[in-house]
Amino acid sequence: MASLSLKHIYKVYTGGVRAVNDFNLEIKDKSFVVLVGPSGCGKSTTLRMIAGLEAITSGQLYIDNVCVNDLESKNRDIAMVFQSYALYPNMTVYQNMGFSLKLRHEKPEVIKEKVTRAAEVLEISDLLDRKPKELSGGQRQRVALGRAIVRDPNVFLLDEPLSNLDAKLRVQMRTEITKLHEKLQTTFIYVTHDQVEAMTMGDTIVVMNKGFIQQADDPIALYEDPDNLFVATFLGSPQMNIIESTLDLSGEKVAVKLEGVEENRVEFSEENAKQILALNLEDGKQVLFGIRPDYVRISDKGISAYVEAVEQLGDGTLIHSTIENHKRHVVIRTPLSGDVHVGDTIHLEFLKDKAYLFDKDNETSLIGMPSFNKLPCRLESKNIVIGKATLPLEDDFIEHQLDAAKDVDRHLLIKPGFIAIEPREDALKLSAKVDFVTKRTKYNLVYAHIEGVEEFVVYRMPLRQEIKSGDVMDIYLPLEKISIIDEEGNSLTSREVAYPNLAACSVSTEKGLTAIKIDGGETLVYPDMGLENGRYSLKLKQDGAEVIFDRKTAKSLKKEAKTPVKGSYLSVSCYDEEPAKTMNTIFAEIKGFKEYVTFRVPNDFSVYKMPKFKIVIPSDGFILEKQ
Repeated sequence: MASLSLKHIYKVYTGGVRAVNDFNLEIKDKSFVVLVGPSGCGKSTTLRMIAGLEAITSGQLYIDNVCVNDLESKNRDIAMVFQSYALYPNMTVYQNMGFSLKLRHEKPEVIKEKVTRAAEVLEISDLLDRKPKELSGGQRQRVALGRAIVRDPNVFLLDEPLSNLDAKLRVQMRTEITKLHEKLQTTFIYVTHDQVEAMTMGDTIVVMNKGFIQQADDPIALYEDPDNLFVATFLGSPQMNIIESTLDLSGEKVAVKLEGVEENRVEFSEENAKQILALNLEDGKQVLFGIRPDYVRISDKGISAYVEAVEQLGDGTLIHSTIENHKRHVVIRTPLSGDVHVGDTIHLEFLKDKAYLFDKDNETSLIGMPSFNKLPCRLESKNIVIGKATLPLEDDFIEHQLDAAKDVDRHLLIKPGFIAIEPREDALKLSAKVDFVTKRTKYNLVYAHIEGVEEFVVYRMPLRQEIKSGDVMDIYLPLEKISIIDEEGNSLTSREVAYPNLAACSVSTEKGLTAIKIDGGETLVYPDMGLENGRYSLKLKQDGAEVIFDRKTAKSLKKEAKTPVKGSYLSVSCYDEEPAKTMNTIFAEIKGFKEYVTFRVPNDFSVYKMPKFKIVIPSDGFILEKQ
């Protein structure tokens, strides 16, 4: 059995094409994890990197706390089931299932025992003498699973194994695979583009899009509290209704005005209104109102809509309607009904406590469980100040902070699911006063305030634990789950140690020019800086460099290549980068610097396109101290 840890995994192909970006995931032993997303989102690439069939560009993959980046696939104790089954057509079922054991030179009696046992588990004992062409799709898939089972692997990887089956067989086989996981008690990682498969099979679902993890959680939590518009609309069938709207804060109650008709005003519940007001949004802001089809009701009064289509499903009815002058239609799921017909005018009522709201610009969720808690903070020496609380930081945490983290207007970022309510030694302890609690299917969602902080801190609590408005409780923020960000959302917490960028140098001034000669490195030249000649310590500022693009890369970025200025630049050999929203953190080697160098540059630059380059160092991009 095995646990896996994927830390800042990137996959970048030739030309700088990124298939997987900053993939971080902890997979517990014996869990069933499903990677789901549209075609091309990077889920199969991630699976192949775990299997060792694709090289990891950067980041670390641990299996049972052992880094396996450079370990060959055959030595990772992993079995993979492919979409195409990949059975040998000239071999019987028995031979296909036992072939990998034969290659390992297992004794015939051992092979027979393992194949027989696996066949019994999969209920294919009567098929062992047949060849693949004599089997149905479902039977072939069972043989492919059996071939993996006989190896007794620590981890099962399944890459869309049911995509070639018909609808009825898919339902049957996904149940069989779930039962198989329970029997084997082994870690399963399963890839699919089918959200129904994901929701019904996995205990943890990882939703991916364009190479990024959008959200990772258990199925019910994802459905009830999506982090963003993509997750909200990807999970659920039919998908969530999304209506372009305008935030209305002018009345007694917080509401939105739906696009199309001015009087189409939808009010929010008291709890949702509190969350919206806490965000200090402007009245009239363009937003996206969301409501799932199950929570739209047909009533005698409400928003007027025109019925476009009616689908009878046997166990219910889907009604497709259009609000007057609105671009998109609204779907209603109701019990079986023969009273609504195409062309009818109906009135829609939305359940207030089931509404969603998304920012139109960045598509993040504005109500419900936030993707991150964002708390104002500042770093002072070896402490972090949050509201009226001053908390000591461990040295290891401080070493991973970029210099810019110490500036003003910083925020602490932590996911609600990472906040603990039981004491932890490696965590920041804070006191929080409960404002209100909303109940979910599997947990309570608590909205509280830290003294001196206006923003809510949101976290989960077990349903069995009683809690009410006004209660004061201690919460714990694990340091390894915390990031410090700037105003633009760039993380100032690097996954690697942030180096001090120090080098020894000699300074001399002659003929109106100051030359800074780095020991064992290059020379920087500037107009007379008024410095005494002698020995100095040079510290490059992490935000003080500008990349010189080669013409090929500049052309691909539609950016003019900067021409090097004699003597004012340094040659850089980069080994890693940490992309962010607007600024990438770069880890590199520069001659004369004993340690690696850490600096930040605009994120239109990528070391995967230019691993070697030059950087311009302006006269205010460094600090000199006389030795």
